[in-house]
Amino acid sequence: MVATRIDIKEILCPTDFSTFSTRALRHAATLARQFGARLKVLHVRPLLAAYGSNLSYFAALSPEAEQQLRASAQEQLREFVEPLKGDPIQIDLEVLEGEPWREICAAAEALPADLLVLGTHGRGGFERFILGSVAEKVLRRATCPVLTVCHEEGRTWEAPGLVSRILCATDLSSSSAPTIDFALSMAAEKQARVTFVHVVEETPSVIASDYPLIIASSRQLTRDTVTLAESQLRSALPDEARSWCEIKERVETGRPYAKILEVAAEERSDLIILGSRRVGAVQQFLFESTLQHVVRAATCPVLAVRPRPRRVLPAPQERSLVLMAQR
Repeated sequence: MVATRIDIKEILCPTDFSTFSTRALRHAATLARQFGARLKVLHVRPLLAAYGSNLSYFAALSPEAEQQLRASAQEQLREFVEPLKGDPIQIDLEVLEGEPWREICAAAEALPADLLVLGTHGRGGFERFILGSVAEKVLRRATCPVLTVCHEEGRTWEAPGLVSRILCATDLSSSSAPTIDFALSMAAEKQARVTFVHVVEETPSVIASDYPLIIASSRQLTRDTVTLAESQLRSALPDEARSWCEIKERVETGRPYAKILEVAAEERSDLIILGSRRVGAVQQFLFESTLQHVVRAATCPVLAVRPRPRRVLPAPQERSLVLMAQR
């Protein structure tokens, strides 16, 4: 296997001008710089704003008030990307109106985006709830990889080499190969070491002491499953990759999201990569549940990699282009 460069040409970074969005922009700009990609920074003006907003959006506004709000959003977006002034990357600015998650997904499809980078919480109060809800909807519906930025322990990607530890969680299904390839390619790109982890969910234990044979059988089944998973994980990782990338393998038992977070903390991971499989509603639900838990609690960015079948999104309602600026 030869390490191949990840093909990232278009990056979409939605923003609500919050601290989390500022962190997301920093990561998006770093990736755009490294991959020579174009960066589009998007702000979606909700048709009806959350209570407590700095701007007052109402269902019906006079043309003058609407024009003022649009101008204000344009100016905020320009100020938001001002720290990138003079940066060699190409930056497009866009302001839209509508339902945020729908507009973000539609914009990602329209580019089409190779990567979507967003913060997962807003400025506080009800707005925090709204943006959290938007991020969850985008994570469920976006067809491109999504990098989420939430809590960080003072770590950044602004200096070369700071992404030195990558954690990739894999379910070892037949569709996990793209996620493994993505993690290996990212490790090669960042000159980082990568830990691959698979979590075996423990067989529910029988609490009643009247069933010792069932308890023993359950424990043996878990041990056998771990042994099989260790073999499958070794087979899933190409031997050639070990010559140019430091690889570590771990098979753990427990609740997937809890173990992923535990391993990430132990390894001091700078990036967590998770992949999904589209094999059924139950499996997809379990993946999304694990992803949501990891995203909310992780102290480093989380990258969700999905298979890339193109699909048609519901048409955005009352969608209007407000600003398209190119620098």
